[in-house]
Amino acid sequence: MKKVLALVLALAMVAVMFVACTKKEEEKPAESSKTEPAKPDKSEPAKSESKGGKKYDAWNIAAVYSEITGDFFSIVYNGCTAALDELKAEYGITGYCIAPANGSDATQQMDLLDTVLLEKSDGLILCPVNADTIGTYVTDNFKDDSIPIIVIDRSLNTTSPAFQGYYYSDAYQMSVGQYEMAKEATEGKEGPFYFVSIGISKDNQQWANRSYGFIDMAKNDDKFIPYLDEPYWTSQVTQEQTIQFIQDTINSNPDKQMILLAVCDSHNNYCISAVSELSQDKQDRTIILGWDFNETSLGYLKNGDAYGFMGQNPYLMGYDSVYMMCDYLSGDKDAVKDKSVPSQAVTQKNLDSEKVKAYMKTLGMNV
Repeated sequence: MKKVLALVLALAMVAVMFVACTKKEEEKPAESSKTEPAKPDKSEPAKSESKGGKKYDAWNIAAVYSEITGDFFSIVYNGCTAALDELKAEYGITGYCIAPANGSDATQQMDLLDTVLLEKSDGLILCPVNADTIGTYVTDNFKDDSIPIIVIDRSLNTTSPAFQGYYYSDAYQMSVGQYEMAKEATEGKEGPFYFVSIGISKDNQQWANRSYGFIDMAKNDDKFIPYLDEPYWTSQVTQEQTIQFIQDTINSNPDKQMILLAVCDSHNNYCISAVSELSQDKQDRTIILGWDFNETSLGYLKNGDAYGFMGQNPYLMGYDSVYMMCDYLSGDKDAVKDKSVPSQAVTQKNLDSEKVKAYMKTLGMNV
């Protein structure tokens, strides 16, 4: 009898458990009502709207510079990484900005470009160490446009279909700006003024144009006379030789008023260092017009060591070029066409203007 009663109780418990489980299952939503996130087709990635209305994918962007340190390129680097951070947060775009340990090491830069090819990056922003060496490498290794290239700051001598365009300051017009600056610096003063452009290299058009704009404008102005038939090309000499040349030129012409045209940040330092070691009367008859602008340049202006500087905008160079690459990848094949980085003349006369203060803020400088 006890065995029968135990069996009846066991069956009753099973029935209760079955009813309870059935009720819970009924309370759950049916499997068919669940919504799974759609998986994008890898052959045709889902696109998201950019701020400009273009379509951006989760691309991988490589930026390989000649250097990422120093007054100029550290700011270019900051602009690049700021753009990449924004794009990663909003669109899932990834990327990096890297450079050789030495700004003249073409071999190491080619190694970095090997990595870009190996990883099959979607786009490359390049500041070449050398126009010819890196240009030949690009021609030989980037044989199609599957990894499009935007070049910043410098020229690249290549016939590769990957090359899509430049984004840098208009060097020739900036050099013309130096001419306008010279007119301002010598206003009310009797000429002539003999000028020397401390150039970089005639083999790189972008660098050569930093001298040619002033030279071309001065041909029609008797107030400015070239001291040499062509710029003093520093790519062929040492820093010490450049400084000695500047001092010898001023010392050997005690009856001449001189204008020194520096066309890069390091040349600013060469000119100011060379002139600062001369007598006061020689300093007084020498005007220095520089290139690029940073905290050091600001100090030179305030001390009266230089009259003015033609400033590029390195932050925008780094920032804009990343977005230009994304615009190009989104289908805008003219993303880099006819575009140049804005420049700004900064002189003793306009240093306190609102326009120059706004420019300085883009460089992260305290105003």
